[in-house]
Amino acid sequence: MSARRIHYLLYLTQAHYVAEHRGQKIMPATFLATQVGPVEPNIHQLLAGGRFVLEANDLPRVVEDYLIEIWNRFGGKALKRLEELVERDGAWRPVFRKGALLEIPAELLFRAYGRGADAVPLDRRPSAGKIRNKEQEYWTLTGKKAEKWEPGLPGGPSAGTTRNTAATPRVGAGVRRILSAEEAQARYGAAAKTPSR
Repeated sequence: MSARRIHYLLYLTQAHYVAEHRGQKIMPATFLATQVGPVEPNIHQLLAGGRFVLEANDLPRVVEDYLIEIWNRFGGKALKRLEELVERDGAWRPVFRKGALLEIPAELLFRAYGRGADAVPLDRRPSAGKIRNKEQEYWTLTGKKAEKWEPGLPGGPSAGTTRNTAATPRVGAGVRRILSAEEAQARYGAAAKTPSR
């Protein structure tokens, strides 16, 4: 696959995602308007260096599903067709007219692709809700297996039950409020010591 084709596909992925997610990017990429179309400078440098090997964690399932849908939609199109799609998108050309190597902002992609552009809505994708065989695993920098974090306290409002405020909060239990010395004394009794001045 040519570098130009990769840039077009990544740009279209970013543009459609931004349009569907109210300006949120799918990847931390900055596309610049160049004579040959949108170019992401980091990818450009990576591809210019020849062969390379990337090591990374698996993508979240939602992102992977989205990329598969974009590939199914645009991956088989000829380079000329991808070029035509980008040329008439209302984002790349207006920026390029102002000057080469200017950033194509996410706000402009949102306006260009959000107004009637044929995006791929999440709920209408054939792969939405598919169960995959591989289970996602993440590891900390110290080599420990990372546990999934969910906001809120265990058994709290996010879990659909009422919270027991008299219980001692556990380390890593979620968001907690700092108690005043009086509240700590009332809640935990002698175990809570007031700092001396």
